[in-house]
Amino acid sequence: MHMKRRHFLRTSGMASGALLAGSSLLRSCSAPDPMQRIGLTTVVFRKRFPSTNPDARGNLLSLEMIPEYFQDRFGIYQPEFWSEHFESIEPSYLKDLKKALDKAHAELINIQADTPGKDMSDPENGNSKLAVEEIKEWIDVGAFLGAKMVRGSFMRHSLEEGIRSTKLLTEYAAGKGVTFLSENHFDLMSEPEKHVKVAEEVGRNYFGLLADFGNYPESTDRYEALKMIAPYTLLVSAKTHGFDENYVHTGFDFDRCVRIMEEGGFTGVYSLEQWEDGLPDYDYERIVDWMIEHV
Repeated sequence: MHMKRRHFLRTSGMASGALLAGSSLLRSCSAPDPMQRIGLTTVVFRKRFPSTNPDARGNLLSLEMIPEYFQDRFGIYQPEFWSEHFESIEPSYLKDLKKALDKAHAELINIQADTPGKDMSDPENGNSKLAVEEIKEWIDVGAFLGAKMVRGSFMRHSLEEGIRSTKLLTEYAAGKGVTFLSENHFDLMSEPEKHVKVAEEVGRNYFGLLADFGNYPESTDRYEALKMIAPYTLLVSAKTHGFDENYVHTGFDFDRCVRIMEEGGFTGVYSLEQWEDGLPDYDYERIVDWMIEHV
């Protein structure tokens, strides 16, 4: 008989040692449960969602399944939902999602809200206004589901327009009791100086940065960039990129990224993420296990 991982983590005094062995920096964490600082995004399992993989067959996932699945398989009770995985934002659907979260005693840490075709920094033809209105809808969804945070994107055009939009969205989110996040998303925010400027212009009231380990171009020193944004960061996308046939991470020094955030004063949640172009035939559960051990 296989003991459910959720039960094991809550009952075994060996849980922290088993999960936080090796290079983990959270093994010395003073929190009663080190898993309080680990989340997991549905992006990792995009291959199993029909909305992000039309060829998905067999072992499919839906957002309603995620809270229990993440807890039972990984001991993670802070899921992060990607907007692409919502089947609807109608009240009846959201009520079912809320029931699934409550049943699993899970807390939605963040919604990664993408706005395809709309850019909150693009002043042309009212494009930024359209993006702001769409992100407001995701903030409403987050508030209904009890999400702590909502991340909006993208900002690829005017920094000034992006800051204006961010201020509007932060004010709106604050009214809903939700914190709004700005992520380095292969856009203007992947220039750390500009990411910091947004943080300083908008302030810390219901606003902060989301630091993604992977979202920097090759011309940017990711480690120096993370050092710059760490003091303003409220959530980390602890992303991996590139594994060999032995499941050794080859993309960059993941452990160094975690150390930088800890040394920079980050005390929040590391939401585990994995991304490759396309959908490689990886064992994604094995990758999540690797990331847990290395956080």
